[in-house]
Amino acid sequence: MMYELRSERASPYKRPGIPGPRTPVGEIIPGLYQRSLVTTSAFVITAPDDGNVPSASIVDAGWRLFDVRYLLNYLRELGYQPGMVRQLISTHWHPDHVGGMAELQQSTGAEVAAHRVEAPYLRGDTGDDIPHPVNHRWVRALLWPVSSEMRPRPFPVATELDDGDTLPLLHGAQVVHTPGHTPGSISLHFPDDGALLVGDALQREGDRVTLPAPLFTRDMEEAKRSVRKLAELDFEIICFSHFPPMRKGARAALRSLAEYVS
Repeated sequence: MMYELRSERASPYKRPGIPGPRTPVGEIIPGLYQRSLVTTSAFVITAPDDGNVPSASIVDAGWRLFDVRYLLNYLRELGYQPGMVRQLISTHWHPDHVGGMAELQQSTGAEVAAHRVEAPYLRGDTGDDIPHPVNHRWVRALLWPVSSEMRPRPFPVATELDDGDTLPLLHGAQVVHTPGHTPGSISLHFPDDGALLVGDALQREGDRVTLPAPLFTRDMEEAKRSVRKLAELDFEIICFSHFPPMRKGARAALRSLAEYVS
């Protein structure tokens, strides 16, 4: 079926707006927490004491200069000190997700994992800046005074992730490469916990799942293929970086979107 932009009601695009969770979220399922930040979220995944030392992992780090202190305070509220963080994970290279990663890595001493396509840019190995998140040239120019100050600093990436990799998070997490929003965007699937963490690969509008924001998405056709890929997975809850989680009808909503963009 050819894709057509129909009415606002039928459109799989989310109307542009101020991003960020509308309310603080807290615990999504046992061991998985969402912490709303300035315009986005980070996720804390805990591993309680089971005979070993309790530990935590953090997915994304928010903006440079703004978000890390809030994230570390939240970690302490959960009963975990910065030194108990064992891994930091990047869902993609946009500055609202990795801007604070260098500071967070220094504060925790944890190793960072990111998709292999984006890892060289995050480390600063390429000699090129991370591509600007905004697609339109005139918008980039308007945002330059702010975006230049908020550009992520390079940080070491110890683990380069790829599609199908597994991580020891909760009862097991599978890395799903979901390019489109950025070339190395990843989602995390927790099959035994019924959860799917999609970063910015998807958005939410009420009880509908929508495509990522066009203004910030590198390749929308690739993003649609990622939607179809995610729709094949088994889950009950979708966790979004810029919206509260969808707990009811999530799988049906994603399959509906996948059918629409096919």
